Amino acid sequence: MTKQPHEHPSAERLQALLDGQLPPEGRLRVEQHVLGCARCAAELTAWRALFEELEDLAVLAPSAGFAERVIEGIEDQQRRPLAARARAALAAFVPVRVPRHPGDDRLQDFVEGLLSPRHAARVQAHLETCASCSSNTEAWRSLVFRLDGVGRFAPAEGFSDRVMAHVRVRAPTVTRAAPEWRRALEVLGRLVPHTRQAWAALSGIAVTPVATLGLVLWTLVTHPTLTAGALASFAWWKTAELAGALWRSIASAAVESTGLFEVYSFIGSLMASPALLVTAFALLSVGTLSAAWILYRNLVLTQPTDGRYAHASIS
Repeated sequence: MTKQPHEHPSAERLQALLDGQLPPEGRLRVEQHVLGCARCAAELTAWRALFEELEDLAVLAPSAGFAERVIEGIEDQQRRPLAARARAALAAFVPVRVPRHPGDDRLQDFVEGLLSPRHAARVQAHLETCASCSSNTEAWRSLVFRLDGVGRFAPAEGFSDRVMAHVRVRAPTVTRAAPEWRRALEVLGRLVPHTRQAWAALSGIAVTPVATLGLVLWTLVTHPTLTAGALASFAWWKTAELAGALWRSIASAAVESTGLFEVYSFIGSLMASPALLVTAFALLSVGTLSAAWILYRNLVLTQPTDGRYAHASIS
């Protein structure tokens, strides 16, 4: 089988093949392509059927005696008197409304029923008085009727399945979630500049506060009245002041706290009642022993089979 070209011949080349207007080399190339291409073969078959239908249409020809009537009209014009010919010549300069014949497009729309009722009535009235347009309309009606009987192209059954069988679809890739530290590194990597201009801007942003702080520290250190001892004394004084303010705030909150007052009152009531103190101690002891037994049962006696649970050994 010959190798099928990648490009399909156009409709014009297929029509030229049927009309015998292709050179031998082009005709051989198109015929070889049609032999190996079902699509182009079907299209060529449809064009051949259409050509055969058009060849069967009646050929329009002038009626009998047409040439004689034309010659007689010319001779009568030559035999007319001078005055009649002068009036005819003057009448040529006077606009006379001549009935216009509808064009082929309008007649085709009339045959297919695409005209509005008003325009269709006007064309119908003209056809009743014009034999030529009436004959042309019948020819169009016959052509449209035969074209309606020509089969329409449609893909064969299973066409989409055969096309999809040759389509390669990539298998979906399963991506695993990256660890938190790796995603954090990726985010930090996006913040790192990649151009000289970005590095210059970042350097300017970083150097500006450092230079300002350094200038302030240099001014303080180089001042004659500012010494290391004075700085240490000032720092100790401010630290002690902040610690004292913090302690006063905590003491004031503790004194004014309703919860602490309730706790203090409860402890006082326990100390005032020995029986209540013994009962609280006994409940605390029972709760402590129960919690220890539960931990022993779950961590020491229980033997996990899959290793997913905590286990403790006393040996």
